[in-house]
Amino acid sequence: MKRTLLLLLSLIMLLGFAAVMPAAADESEYYYVNVPIIKIFPHQLGYYVIYRRAGLKTGELFIPKEWFDRRDQRAVMNTVRGKVTPYLSVMMKNGEFDHVQVMVSENIDHYTWGVLTSGSVYNDKFKVDKLTLEY
Repeated sequence: MKRTLLLLLSLIMLLGFAAVMPAAADESEYYYVNVPIIKIFPHQLGYYVIYRRAGLKTGELFIPKEWFDRRDQRAVMNTVRGKVTPYLSVMMKNGEFDHVQVMVSENIDHYTWGVLTSGSVYNDKFKVDKLTLEY
């Protein structure tokens, strides 16, 4: 009786470990960070985004227009009708920036859309190779 119970318990533990091991091996190399957008400003060279950081702090990103090209695919913008809380998702692969997804309202009268003053104040800031979020 004890031997049968011990054998059954061992078999259950062995099957349990076997079920867990493939899940750990199949873990994705991708992870993402979502941040809410406070303001997004279209610019001739891309989009200037102000986002919410931890607490009441803010951060800013400059996303070049070329990244939204289908051949580049480092950025995707999705527009939504109706009520939406705009956000962006920065996708990381093995700890390095891979691409960004921007979710915004298609209505340009939405409170998150803004207008930049004309001039070349921001032109140099769009010359980036990767995005780095501040936390």
